[in-house]
Amino acid sequence: MSFQKNIFIAIAAFGLGFYASEYRHAQQPQSIAYLPAPENTISSAQTSVQSPAIETSTAIQNTSPALAAPAQELSALEQAQQLIANNAFPAAVQALNEILKKNPNDTEALLLLARVLEKQGKHEDAVTTWFRYLNIEVDAKKFQEATAYVSRYLIRLVNNPGIFGSSREWLMAQLNDLIKLTPDNGELHLQLADMHAKADDQEQAQYHALMAANQDETRTRAEEFLAKLTDNTIAEQTDDQESKVQLIRFGKQFLVPVVVEGKTVKLLLDTGASISGLTSSFINRNYSFVKSPKPIQLNTASGTVDSFLFVVDSLQFAGVTFNKHMLARLPMDNYDNFDGLLGVDILGRFEFIIDQEKAELRLRTRK
Repeated sequence: MSFQKNIFIAIAAFGLGFYASEYRHAQQPQSIAYLPAPENTISSAQTSVQSPAIETSTAIQNTSPALAAPAQELSALEQAQQLIANNAFPAAVQALNEILKKNPNDTEALLLLARVLEKQGKHEDAVTTWFRYLNIEVDAKKFQEATAYVSRYLIRLVNNPGIFGSSREWLMAQLNDLIKLTPDNGELHLQLADMHAKADDQEQAQYHALMAANQDETRTRAEEFLAKLTDNTIAEQTDDQESKVQLIRFGKQFLVPVVVEGKTVKLLLDTGASISGLTSSFINRNYSFVKSPKPIQLNTASGTVDSFLFVVDSLQFAGVTFNKHMLARLPMDNYDNFDGLLGVDILGRFEFIIDQEKAELRLRTRK
């Protein structure tokens, strides 16, 4: 009995051991049998790790510092520009004035302020600000661009009195100030010539017209202006009849007798000259003729020459007397040949014909 009991226990233990072994086998993950080879697993793992690393690196390289860095506070000038962009002009003016209190020579702030004041219709303040800018700008190109703009701005104000209600005297003063900075601006000279003519200041009108005639861009218009300047004076001293002036042959050219300050002089007839004048040698001998000299850079065939314009009390030509007439000092030394040039500024005030055969200058009053 004891023996049979032992056999039963042994069989039972074996059975339990078998079932336990089968149970453990059943609990193993089935996917383990399908894992890839170790080499492939490492390669795949490396690829899956490296790709995001490359993408991250590329993203960092392509990101601008402005995006990568935290937002920075705008500068005072940038804030003013933002206000202008939003049409907040009063606030922009205040901001720009604050900048200029700290640095009066901030050219960028001055430029912005001038533009904003113009937009607000505060033209006197705008022009004043432009001149502040011009007085400190050292960049030649920027200075030239600014003077050109201010020139157009002032002319626009003159020609549109509805835009600007202040006196023409103030505008004339600004034009004169700008002329000092850009003396070769023919457009400004023409504008001033017209303003002075309307104010019945013939001397200044003639001066600025001659300055404009010295510039290629405004020469034709200036000559037309000069031709009309003394129409009434010529009409009062002449009739509709043709007058003749006997010329003196000088090679293939002609000399014209003209009386200046009571003295007869011989002037070379030159229809290509915009400005009449006396030679430097003649002026040296007769300097008492020179009154109210004004500097000019004469544009000649050989280049630009520093000279001056001056007023003579009386000039008589073709039976007409021109009072307070302006002439130029010409860079010529012709002691025995001729005393100066007779140009379009005088000839253009007549309708004229040069008779080459008879050596005559025939003139009529302009119609």
